[in-house]
Amino acid sequence: MLSDDDKKLAEILFGLLKTATSQTVVKDFLRTKGIPISAQNWDDLYEKRIEPALAEKKISVKDLRELLQQVEEFGKQHTFLFKCSPDRAKGLLNPTRIAAIAQDEGLAGLFTDPLDLDLPEQPTIVDIRLHRPDPQKLPASLTIKVVESREIRRLFSEERDAESGQFVKRYATTKKRAVNIVHLDHTGLLEFRIASQDNQAKKYAELLHALKSKVRKLLPDEGFEEVSLRTAKNRIHSDRKVYAEELRYSTSTARNEFGVMMQIASSNTDENLSSDEGSMNALDHFVARNGEVTGANIYVKLPDSDPPRELRLLISGERNEFAVTVACSAGEYEYVRGKVIAFNTSPS
Repeated sequence: MLSDDDKKLAEILFGLLKTATSQTVVKDFLRTKGIPISAQNWDDLYEKRIEPALAEKKISVKDLRELLQQVEEFGKQHTFLFKCSPDRAKGLLNPTRIAAIAQDEGLAGLFTDPLDLDLPEQPTIVDIRLHRPDPQKLPASLTIKVVESREIRRLFSEERDAESGQFVKRYATTKKRAVNIVHLDHTGLLEFRIASQDNQAKKYAELLHALKSKVRKLLPDEGFEEVSLRTAKNRIHSDRKVYAEELRYSTSTARNEFGVMMQIASSNTDENLSSDEGSMNALDHFVARNGEVTGANIYVKLPDSDPPRELRLLISGERNEFAVTVACSAGEYEYVRGKVIAFNTSPS
């Protein structure tokens, strides 16, 4: 039997899963555990499948939390890349250092018991994880999760005032849980992954500044520099024939030394812009005359996916920013991030 505390925690985690993912994803998880998946709705799925499986110890509350981590920590994010030296990363990842800071900040309990918050009043650190594959060595990475509440506005009605000739718009507002991730690995690569906004009320640079402030005690700014993605943007365009089997091109933008901008875009999201030689040649000509590619909207083809699957990738905005615009698994995100880094490495 489940304890009252575990039952309450399971219900909270299930509620967060409902807002973070689909029934299909949860059912796929249950299937891997050998649990029947037939259910008419979310409530049915919990009462008839998940709750009995928890009671029979076929799955655990820990399993539900790990599933939540997988579905809400990857994709639908704007990622900002920074780097420091491996020696600097080694010092920052020292477990004694991190434990002492967490203790001083009242966060020590998060190593074993993350907070399962839905809509906190203020952005809150809810989870701190040191990934340590080899107990005899320093951690390979540090992950910090910050949850915040965001107000979502949707147009409710629009009326015209006959006397003034003005239009009056009314918006319905709701709150939504947003999950932001900070991740440092032993190589010195630091990622700030900010949940995409439904209504872009703030610039992502502002959200980045707030997130950096939230984790600054654990990860101070000193010793880090931005990872400019200039090389990646140019190579995605210039080496498009090389990457033809890996990428599908949708939009490219460029700017020259006089501030003149050029943009080419496919007629719809299913077409490949690189097949239009006239447009691509025009962009080649523009870039060759002191122009620079400033943004790319591409689709990354995922290997070994059946049916074939693509992830939309934007490399634009701030010089160290890229965005994966759809939900994805940890492995899919890591594949796309790896491609960005590979594109950004100058060919030898």
